[in-house]
Amino acid sequence: MRFYGTGAAEGIPNPFCACAVCENARKVGGAEIRRRSFFRINEQTGIDLGADAFQQAIDYGDFTKLQHVIVTHTHEDHLNYMMMNVRNMAIERTEQPLHYYFAGRAYDIADFYRQSRPVMKGLTRDLEQRGIIAFHKLEFRKTVEIAGLKVTPLRGNHKGNMGEDCANYLIELADGRRMYYGVDTGWYLPETFDYLKDCQLDILISECTYGLTPGRGLQPGGHLDAFSCMALFRQLLEQGTIHPGTEIYLTHINHYTSTHAELAEWFSKQEFPCRITVAFDGMVIS
Repeated sequence: MRFYGTGAAEGIPNPFCACAVCENARKVGGAEIRRRSFFRINEQTGIDLGADAFQQAIDYGDFTKLQHVIVTHTHEDHLNYMMMNVRNMAIERTEQPLHYYFAGRAYDIADFYRQSRPVMKGLTRDLEQRGIIAFHKLEFRKTVEIAGLKVTPLRGNHKGNMGEDCANYLIELADGRRMYYGVDTGWYLPETFDYLKDCQLDILISECTYGLTPGRGLQPGGHLDAFSCMALFRQLLEQGTIHPGTEIYLTHINHYTSTHAELAEWFSKQEFPCRITVAFDGMVIS
């Protein structure tokens, strides 16, 4: 499992921005550079395939064996439709389609692609018919098996381009470990807290979009920050979703207030029984 991209919509450094965080990233490099969202579970399966997919494939491993893309929502930093036609342009590729999975109303974007001439040169239906890509609709709170993984979409507190609720994913890995991918979301919805009660996660991947930005409240909508993350983790611990052995990783981080080093230092000082790691591009979870 590997983080191919740990940034928010603008990435770090934002190419148009001269703020202290972006200037620091240009100077320091390394973990301070954040590409847009993509998390690879294994060779066959990933979550989102975002705006920086081309460069990520060069940096961290190609997509020749990628067969399944589980989509959180339809914002462009998470869903780069151009990659569908890039796959079409491959001279040698696996015979199976690249399968895209959308929960709830996010699936409406498939019909938008099919009907829109400017999108992928109007080739969407042709790519489906020739087996280059395939679209699948998931239902919230209903578990499906994808390439040996048991996948359950739960509602996040965030809206996508189609007006859909973002999907966060509870995933049972092939080795039996349970992982929750909570990106993009603000404070969890009541139904999501309820579903996760006593779930006993082994891995929690959480967004921390606004880093050390103050004044957003401890239960914000849309996105979390460091302070609301800690409040969320305490509630998840109290209700039995996480336990001292749960590994927590933070991702989807913007440039508004904090460098990677500053954010990592802040979390290192928090008193909490779970290990909390600020992820960086290229980080591997064993």
